[in-house]
Amino acid sequence: MSIKKQKNGNYQVRVQFTDSLGRRRNKKKTVASLTLAKRAEREILNEVDAGTFNKVHKKITMNELIDKFMLDYSRGKRKVTIGRVNRFFELYVLTNEWFNHVQISKIDRPIVQAWIDELANKQSTYKSNASQLKRVFDFAVSYEYIDSNPFERVHYPTPIDKPNRSYRVENYDYDQLQAFIHAVENKFAKPNLDYRKYVYLRLLAFTGMRSGEATVLLWSDIEFTDSGTNITISKTLSRYRGQNFSINPPKTEAGKRVVMVDEITARTLKTWRNIQQQAFMASGVRSDIVFTSKDLVSYTTHSLPRTWLLSAIKGTDIPQTNIHGLRHTYITLAVQAGMDIKTLQAQVGHDDINTTLGVYASVTKDMRAKTVDVFTSLVNF
Repeated sequence: MSIKKQKNGNYQVRVQFTDSLGRRRNKKKTVASLTLAKRAEREILNEVDAGTFNKVHKKITMNELIDKFMLDYSRGKRKVTIGRVNRFFELYVLTNEWFNHVQISKIDRPIVQAWIDELANKQSTYKSNASQLKRVFDFAVSYEYIDSNPFERVHYPTPIDKPNRSYRVENYDYDQLQAFIHAVENKFAKPNLDYRKYVYLRLLAFTGMRSGEATVLLWSDIEFTDSGTNITISKTLSRYRGQNFSINPPKTEAGKRVVMVDEITARTLKTWRNIQQQAFMASGVRSDIVFTSKDLVSYTTHSLPRTWLLSAIKGTDIPQTNIHGLRHTYITLAVQAGMDIKTLQAQVGHDDINTTLGVYASVTKDMRAKTVDVFTSLVNF
C-alpha cells in the first residue's frame, strides 16, 4: 500500500494484493487531498476483503480481441490502411506459433518479450508494427478484459540491419532514363498486348503519375484534343488485403488533378487503344479500363509493373529502381529542366510544395555543376 503526493498536488493511492486465483493485482486511485486518499485506501481494502476484485475476467481469445479492436480502429480509415494492419496481425500475431486462439489472460510479459525478440530478428522496422499489438492490449485494458498491458517494461532489442539495396537507385538521371525508355521500347513496343507494358512505364516516367493512379485509369479519363492530351485523376487503386483491391479517391484534394501528357506519350496511348480495340473485337469483350489484364476486362495486378520494369532492363547496364522511382525521376528531371515549382506541384498532385522540393527533387550532379555559372550569370564582377 502507498499514498504518494504528486507534483500537481493530488494524491495517488496504490494498493497491491493477491486475489483468490493467486494473481497479483493492484488498484490505483487519484484524489485531491490526503484525507480523501486515506479514505480511498480504506475503501479499496474493504473491497479486497469482500472479494469484489476476485471476478474472473471474461474469457476472450486474441482473435476475438483483434476483431473487436479492428471495429473500433477502422472507423474513418481507408481500406488500404485497414488491410495493412490486418495483414500484419495475420502474418505475425494470429499464428499457431504465437497467439492464434490463445486466451489473452494467458499472455504475460515474458511471452510478449519472446514475440518481440523474434520480430526484431525479422524486420528492421519492427517497432512500429509491434506498437500495433501494444494498442490492442491497451484496448483490452480499457474494456477490463485484462488488468494491465503485458507490454509494460518490455525490452526492444536492436533490429536486424536494413536490407542492402545499394544496387538500386532512387531515380534515373537523364542518360539512364533515355536508356531505360529505349530498353522498354525494344522489349515491349510490339503490336500485341505487350504494348500496354511499354505505354504504362512510359506514362509513369513522363507524367509523374503514381502507379495506383495509372492502374485504375479509364479511357473516359483521357481527353485527346488538337491542343494537347490531358488525364483527369480522381481515383487510385490500392491493395488492401492479400491480392484484393480497393478503388479510393486520392488521399488529398491535391491528388485530384488534371495531368498534362506530352505528344509522344499521347501517341503511344492512341496506339495502345487501337491494339486493345482489335483485341476486344477478336474476343467479343469490352472494357473502359486502359491497362487491362490478359483477360481484357480486369485491372492489371498491382505487382506486374515491377516485373515489367525488371524484365526490360535485364541484361543491360541500367540500374534497378522501383516503380515509384519513375515518379521520382519525372520530378527530379522536371526541376532540372527548369519547370516552375507550382506547375510541377499541380502536375504530380502534392498538397505541400515542400514535399515536391524536399522529398523528391534531389539535386543532381548536373545541377550542382551549373551552380557557379547560374550565380555568376547574375553577379558577374
